[in-house]
Amino acid sequence: MPGQRLISRDLVEELGISRGPLREAFRRLAAEGLVDLIPNRGAVVRRLSVDEIAHIYQIREALEGFAARRAAELIDEGDNRARFTEVLERGRRHFTQPDFQAFVVDNRQFHRIIVDMCGNPQLSELIDKYQLPVFMIQLRQRIGVDEIVRNSLAEHEAIASGILAGDPDAAAAAMRRHLWHSADELVKLPALKRPE
Repeated sequence: MPGQRLISRDLVEELGISRGPLREAFRRLAAEGLVDLIPNRGAVVRRLSVDEIAHIYQIREALEGFAARRAAELIDEGDNRARFTEVLERGRRHFTQPDFQAFVVDNRQFHRIIVDMCGNPQLSELIDKYQLPVFMIQLRQRIGVDEIVRNSLAEHEAIASGILAGDPDAAAAAMRRHLWHSADELVKLPALKRPE
């Protein structure tokens, strides 16, 4: 949870690892911007500010808009259409059975398959870097989310429509709209609210 202190002693015991690998994991998480390392206190799960979220989504808009464009251009290459349709269908179950925790995982898979269809490992690596902090915030949410799920699924349908039609402009525009709507919703989530 953002702001939560990660207690080394507890994690060593819980995960059954020594302190060395745990320190290395903390350093990596800090390098990714997911935790802050505080001298004599350890690691604390980082809170993202509204400005940081806006900056992340500006980057995601450029990268994932490009990915959606490329996915539409490459939809009929190899098994792209079948793989994309499979992930899309899996996500559609949330229209009738909204389960936010499962949706967050399926949502990540939806965005992941679009990037994978591009066949560009560097693009994939960059997008992962900017999706992960948002994914971690979303994964912790449990309340007031049915509408978020439904809106997101409708936006996924618009993105999918552009990709499956092989229309790069429509796919990219739908992805950009989806990301900015997601950013607006994300800043309203309880995980971003500081205690009064």
